[in-house]
Amino acid sequence: MKIANGMEFVNDENVIGKWEIVGWIDNPAHNSLDNLIKESDGYNEIYFLPEGEPYWIFEGWTKGYLLIHYGGDEPINTYKYEISIIDGKEYLFFHIEDKTEVFVKKDNKIYDKETLGRHDNIDYPFVDDEKVRGKWNSVGYVENAEDFVPNSDETEYYLKSLEFKNNGILIQKYMDEVWKEKWTKGLVICLHRTTASPYFIQTIDGVEYLFMEWRMGNYIYGGCEPTYYVFRR
Repeated sequence: MKIANGMEFVNDENVIGKWEIVGWIDNPAHNSLDNLIKESDGYNEIYFLPEGEPYWIFEGWTKGYLLIHYGGDEPINTYKYEISIIDGKEYLFFHIEDKTEVFVKKDNKIYDKETLGRHDNIDYPFVDDEKVRGKWNSVGYVENAEDFVPNSDETEYYLKSLEFKNNGILIQKYMDEVWKEKWTKGLVICLHRTTASPYFIQTIDGVEYLFMEWRMGNYIYGGCEPTYYVFRR
């Protein structure tokens, strides 16, 4: 059986299950816990599913290798992993271009792609919010809401706009597609990803900005806290 990049799948029972990041080392060939930097970059968890099955940005795996696709026209990258037992714990050393990410084994469960990840309750009745109605265009993307500083930067963002319409209908326009979703007062409800993202409006220098938690891949599958998209009418 083949996976992405035409690679042949070879099983590795030792890698199946959930791994949680403990940090990274500034060396793409490192395989010890020395000089560990305890922070993450993009995802805090990796799940290895049976038979090399892909999910999210992880395009599958085979013994000794994990494949990642960062989106768009980017190629599917093949990265090497190694497993070592240190002080009685299993560690996975994931060697990418310029560093080694280190994960510790959390469990050996067989996870299902269909139920994998973190999902929110999306069963909310519609409550109107006249202040949010209309179309908002993206003007910023920040890790924390308080990090946002209004400027004239003309960056084109992946999520281009939100349009809050009658009866809780929401139109999300992305660079390459349009999603029809739902909203209710204080929440953007993503039916495609089963998430309910809080939003709030803040006035800065006389201009109203809408802040929305970005609850997509990193939040659902990567175990990360939400970041924020910022919009202006």
